[in-house]
Amino acid sequence: MGRLLASLVLLSAGWAAQADSPAQADSPDPLSLLQSMARAGQNLNYRGSFTYEHRNAMESFRVYRWSDGERVVERLEYLNGPAGTAQQLNGMAGCQTTGYRLLNADVSPETVARLDRYYQLTVRGSDRVAGRETYTLEVRPRDQLRYGYLLGVDQKTGLLLKALLVDEQQRLLERFQFVDLDINPDAEALPEEAEQRPENHTDCLDAEAGQPTRWSLNWLPPGFAYSGEKRLPNGIDMLMYTDGLASFSVFLQPVASSSEIAGRAHRGATSAFMGQLATDNQQYRVTVVGEIPGAVAEQLAQGITPLSGPREATTP
Repeated sequence: MGRLLASLVLLSAGWAAQADSPAQADSPDPLSLLQSMARAGQNLNYRGSFTYEHRNAMESFRVYRWSDGERVVERLEYLNGPAGTAQQLNGMAGCQTTGYRLLNADVSPETVARLDRYYQLTVRGSDRVAGRETYTLEVRPRDQLRYGYLLGVDQKTGLLLKALLVDEQQRLLERFQFVDLDINPDAEALPEEAEQRPENHTDCLDAEAGQPTRWSLNWLPPGFAYSGEKRLPNGIDMLMYTDGLASFSVFLQPVASSSEIAGRAHRGATSAFMGQLATDNQQYRVTVVGEIPGAVAEQLAQGITPLSGPREATTP
């Protein structure tokens, strides 16, 4: 999974030191900084390398992003592990690490207003990331239902260059950070440069939003909203929810019997809970995965209702 981190303790200490530093008098408004970050993620062409750290592992990536006038193409090349592998991404949250997904956030005015209600947003001075000057934006949750962020936002473009995620005890869960970046390179040369590498294509097309058609949740953490659903192979239903920064997905898979593995798991900031749901004639494996505390994932899994009639969720 990557190289052993030198010290998570030092990284956590770095979060605490930056979060406690005062904001500079000429710092931008935090809400306008979020909107600038969203615009940069949608409009910029770039290539660069970044690292993604979680627990005792680190992964490295090369990213290419360009627009051909009709669509935006994003390609990731894994720099460690098996050589020559890549993914082509088109924005679905379940296909991306937290930091990479934040690069492409769609922070509308309505979403920003919701974020301000459930997060305390503060600009904490400046920093340098990948040789570029950044603003440090602290995003501290106002409850225990979501994680906190420390974001490094490029001062010239608004592009997100660094993201640290911490839990309610201020323990570091994930770290995403660019180590080199070339903004607005020759857009015509980027496709050829990226596609010279073997590709392991991943279909990550956005799911349609609107309203759920097959399942609903009896409870949502305040601030989270339904963002889409998709029918996956093998009859698996997937529902997606987000508060504008954090997101989680609910998977419901038909199974033959009720003797299934259940419980919690964690990978960096991503929590997962697996349980079961019984119908009159069918058992389902229920899995909730996202950047939320484990207890929240479990509560969500226990409150799923089919829109066609009552069914009962069970846990061991």
